[in-house]
Amino acid sequence: MAGERTYRLEVLTLQRMFWQGDVRFVIAPGQEGLFEVLVGHAPYVFALKPGVLHVRLPDERNQYMAVGGGFLVVQPDRTSVLTRSAELPEEIDVARAQRARERAEKRLTERSEGVDVPRAQAALARALARLKVAEYASAGAR
Repeated sequence: MAGERTYRLEVLTLQRMFWQGDVRFVIAPGQEGLFEVLVGHAPYVFALKPGVLHVRLPDERNQYMAVGGGFLVVQPDRTSVLTRSAELPEEIDVARAQRARERAEKRLTERSEGVDVPRAQAALARALARLKVAEYASAGAR
């Protein structure tokens, strides 16, 4: 149900069209901080970091997705998120995400020889995004 106060959003991963639909707005984790795209936003390209993509649907419900970095492209007829990975709340294994967070934190704390710090930081960001999306879903965030 597209209306004058909505626009088309597509979330594409490396493997497939992950999600698409009409939205009122999207709040995305940009490299320079969170940013919001409303109806009529000027064409633009934003770099994304791993984090939570917050989408407001036309019926005022919220949809949350964990994204693994990439780009958000605003075009006149649609907005596209091009990301390495994306997960909906029901796809997230919370126990696995907690273990990944613990492993990444341990690597960053110990900093033993051979630890790839940027890789450990990225793993931590992805794990935290998954946990936050799962938390929003379990709390019934509106």
